[in-house]
This record gives sequence, structure tokens and C-alpha cells, in this order.
Amino acid sequence: MSRLSFYPRPLRSLKRFLPKSLFGRALIILVTPLICMQVVLGYIFFDRHTETILKLLSETIAGDIALVVNWVERDDDFKRIQALSQQNLSLSLVLEPRSALPKTGLHRNSWLYQFLGEALDEKLKAPYYVRMDSNFIYVSVLNSKGILKVTLSRKRLFSRTTPLVFIWTTGSAILLFLVASLFMRNQIRPIRRLAQAAESFGKGDEIISFKPEGATEVRQAGFAFQMMRDRLRRQLADRLEMLAGVSHDLRTPLTRMKLQLALMPESSDRQALNQDIQAMQQMVEGFLTYARGAGDEEMKQVHLLSSMQNLIQHFADDTFQVTVECPAELTVSLKTGLFNRCLTNLLENAKKYAHTVHLQVQTSQHYWQLILDDDGPGIPLKERENVFRPFHRLDSARNLDQGGVGLGLSIARDAIRSHGGQIYLRSSPLGGVRVVIQLPL
Repeated sequence: MSRLSFYPRPLRSLKRFLPKSLFGRALIILVTPLICMQVVLGYIFFDRHTETILKLLSETIAGDIALVVNWVERDDDFKRIQALSQQNLSLSLVLEPRSALPKTGLHRNSWLYQFLGEALDEKLKAPYYVRMDSNFIYVSVLNSKGILKVTLSRKRLFSRTTPLVFIWTTGSAILLFLVASLFMRNQIRPIRRLAQAAESFGKGDEIISFKPEGATEVRQAGFAFQMMRDRLRRQLADRLEMLAGVSHDLRTPLTRMKLQLALMPESSDRQALNQDIQAMQQMVEGFLTYARGAGDEEMKQVHLLSSMQNLIQHFADDTFQVTVECPAELTVSLKTGLFNRCLTNLLENAKKYAHTVHLQVQTSQHYWQLILDDDGPGIPLKERENVFRPFHRLDSARNLDQGGVGLGLSIARDAIRSHGGQIYLRSSPLGGVRVVIQLPL
């Protein structure tokens, strides 16, 4: 079952667009609460709170204007009304003797006009006209004595500092996001270095500059990686040391047996024993070659086409043809000895069963692959994984007369894995086996 099947269908489609990196997902975790906070703040403060405040202020202004209009209607001393309104209500009054307003209603159909217009409709029973600029509000009201023009500060209705709250909170959120991003990047950097060190170790490169750092959990993972690396190196060193002793112990009696055979007279028994000794020596050498593994060989930049051509010329003859298709200028990083040993084993194995081999090199953005096709009898599908096991032979009787001890493909896989690559078998269009080797660029 796919991992996506555990998610509801809307989340399943959304998951495809989410960032894949830890840094990207951490930024999503940081940004989402900030956006939610800004949305809630904008709704509560600017929509609900501001609307309530504007209604109250509009009703206050409309009540003051209605009071002044009624006052002017009842009192003939306009100058006294004008002075008291300016002193107590901060309203500037002008009375013009006209019989009609040039314009009525609101100057614009905007949200700020609407609040004041609704309040004036409720408080005033006379025609009016409202106009605003950046500093003042102008209200003209028709009464029995003419047109009363009321001027008041716009700050009584709406302050310019109100949007600054939203600007300040948004700026603070962006600043906090930037600071958090910098800290998050510093926390993720040790994880990337650990991943790079693990990748380099998987390729067989020497890791010198890696040092556990970062948060406690990341340092624990770094120390665990170092302990694992040291254990693997000790196991490899112990294996090589043991095999060096085995090599010494086995080669010495084989050499004595060869000397004794050389002193024996010619006979059929001597010839059969000599063949057995050669087979034993071949098995010992093959086992040592397999167990030697990657060793301490370093990666080098190699011109791939020239390297393969130099190796192939030792195999091609009248009964065995090898062709190569490779980009002329391709240069790759290889452990030359190991790669040559791998390719040698593959060609030796192909030469036993096939007459034609075609080598093709393909490249992509992150890796390159070597495809080896032959026209031999092929390998059954169920045996394609088993042939990589040490000492596994396709013939159940393990007949040594056919040559080899069953280590060729094991050595090849060991060599490719030490480069951080992989090797697998497929059916060849030539009728035999296709060997595919993928290595990182």
C-alpha cells in the first residue's frame, strides 16, 4: 500500500506540492502560524474592532453636528454658537444664506463615507453633503436659516496610525521569519554534512573533516555514524589480516606439494594430482581476490574510453569480439584497480560462453551506467540474483573443469558497491545476458 493512501484525497494532492527538503518543510512550519496569526489579527482588529470603533465615532460626530444644527435653529446669536462649538466640540461653523444645497449625500461611495453617512441619516432629518480630504471632514447641512457648513478634523473619525498596527505586526512577522530561517539553516547544516559523510563513506572515500556538531540529537547521530564506520573498518582489517594468514598457511603446503610432484616420475596419477593442486591454487587466489575488497585504493579521475580500450585489447581475438560505445571526452572518478578487476571478471565470464560483447556507456544528471551485452546462452531469471553469491555456480555439480570457482560476479558486485553504485542483470537484446552497472558521477 502506498504511503499516500493513508492521507485523505485532498491532502494527497496537496502533498505533491509540499517541499521535499527538511529546510523547506521547516519553513512551512514557521510560516503557517505567522500567516494564520496575521489573518486572525486582520479579521479581529481591522474588520471587527475597527468597524465597531468607526460606528461609535461616526455616531459621536453625527450627534455633535445634529446638536449644533438644532442649536442654530433655536438661537439667533450665531457668533456665540460658533465660538462655543469651536471651544467645546472642536467644530468650525460657517452659515451661508442659501436656500438649497448644490450637492447632497456623500462625495464618494467608500467604506469611511458609509459609516459617517449611516450615522448622519439616523441623527439628521435635513439634507446634507459630506466631503473629506486627507486632513478634514466637511459637512454641509440645510436648515431654515441657510446652509450650515461644519468642518472638523478627520482624526476624530479615523487615525492614520491605525494601519501602522498592521504594518508593524507584518514587518515584525517577516523579521522573525528571517531570523528563524537563519537559525534553522544553521541547525540543518550538520544534518547535510552527516548525509554527505555517509554518502562518501558508502562510495569508499576517506572521510577526514567530518565532526559531529549541531543539536544534541544530530550530534548523537554523528557519533553513531563514526562508531559504525570504525567498526566496519575494524571488521575489514580483521578479515584482511585473517586472510593474509590463510594465504600464508595454504600457499606453503601447496608449494611443497608442487616441489614433490616435480621430483616424481611422469605418470597419470602425477598429472591428475597436478591438476588438483592447480585447481586448489586457483580457488585460494580467487577467494583472496574476493575478500581483498576495496582495500585502501583512492578515487582517481579516469578517461573512461581510453581505460576500457586498454583493458579490452587483451580479450579480443578471432573468436571473441568486443565493441565499445562511449562518449569520447567522458571523465569519471574511479578506483582504477577495482573497476578494472570488475570489468576483467565480466569479460572473462562472457568469453567462456559468448562470441560477441558490446559495451555501451550512458550518462544522466546524477549517475552514469555501463551496459554490457553478450550473445551467450543467458542466465535464468530465478538465478540472476544467486549468481552474485560467493562460490555459487549455475551447474549444480560445481564442475571445476569448466574453469572458475564462482567468485567472478561476487568480486564485480563488491567492486561496484565500494564505488557507491549497483550492478544487476537483465536479458540482452543480443540473446544473452545484459549486465547493467550504475555509478554516481
